[in-house]
Amino acid sequence: MKKGFYVLAFVSCVVSFVFPVSCNDNYPTFEELKSAEKKEINRIIAEKGIQVLKEYPANGVFGENEFVELSSGIYLHVTDSGNGNRAQYNATTVLVRMDVEFYDIETDSIQKVSYFSNNSYPFEFKYGHAYSVRSAHNTSSPDAYTYFFSLAMEAVLSYVGENSEVKLLVPGYSEISNYEGGSVYQTSSRYRYIPIYYDRVRYTYY
Repeated sequence: MKKGFYVLAFVSCVVSFVFPVSCNDNYPTFEELKSAEKKEINRIIAEKGIQVLKEYPANGVFGENEFVELSSGIYLHVTDSGNGNRAQYNATTVLVRMDVEFYDIETDSIQKVSYFSNNSYPFEFKYGHAYSVRSAHNTSSPDAYTYFFSLAMEAVLSYVGENSEVKLLVPGYSEISNYEGGSVYQTSSRYRYIPIYYDRVRYTYY
């Protein structure tokens, strides 16, 4: 939540004025974080030959490398829109499997991870409650949800149905209903946002 970011920074500085605690002015601002991540996103777009659309295709059909940039800042490509059965708020349990490509700040390298194998469990959430699921996973005990589960997983279900497959490019700075659209990992650093590219995301319901 970007407003919360600025309020927290202001309160921290006020407290440090009243009490002998220093306020670190070296942390980048939200706009600086966003600008730095945008450069990385543009690199990903160029390397993968992505063509960015400003509007969702009228016929619902995407070209091979076409992604629409949503108002949230998320880039979406629909490979298969599914069977037409849409998720119902507070009722549908959604299972998500994904192939992920992300920048690992610990190893300073690009990592690829797949959650399509039989040895891995799908990500699970009830439609309308993705934020609660995201909030339950933090950096003190990181797991797959901490790294890769974001509000983007839920937000794009307004465009597709059951058994659908999509590709996503999710910026850490993306925003959905005034909440951070990226995963906890993408937004946990004070010094940078981390974009994540999802080469394949498949949704099933139960």
